[in-house]
Amino acid sequence: MLLLKRLLLVLALLLPAPAAAQSLAGSWALRLDGAIVMRFDLERGDAWKGTWVKPESFASDGKRFGRISLPAVALESRRGKAIGDWAELAFNDPEAGSQVFRFRLTAPDKVEMLYVGTGLAPFALVRVAAGAPLGPFEEGKVYGDDPAAASGPPEDDSPPPAETPAFEGR
Repeated sequence: MLLLKRLLLVLALLLPAPAAAQSLAGSWALRLDGAIVMRFDLERGDAWKGTWVKPESFASDGKRFGRISLPAVALESRRGKAIGDWAELAFNDPEAGSQVFRFRLTAPDKVEMLYVGTGLAPFALVRVAAGAPLGPFEEGKVYGDDPAAASGPPEDDSPPPAETPAFEGR
């Protein structure tokens, strides 16, 4: 009987628990070139809720972020819900209107984030300590603009993303 109890305990410890229910809650950052560009603090109660901590203003093409201006602004979610393995949060940005994000755990310390309705590729977020500050930022730097990651020379003479952003965050 004791052997059976030990075996059941070992099996219970080895079986995966529902990842989203146990690990999606916490603080998640979009980290580019060593800097935290924005952070999402997710909580689960009766429904999902959270805080979006972002620069006061920035420019982005969905891959790169520039013209970053602090201080950080914290927006509380106005609604949240679970959609399968995803948590969806909506924020009301006073400058940009309703902003909706979906989050899904992909590894214990990694989350995939969709910026709903934009057509942008998913963002990879990493777990960070609660309250982790944004930055550090260098004046004039474009984050996520790693030339070593480029597959070759640009095909046209388009200006860098900080000059012609797909969207402006405020």
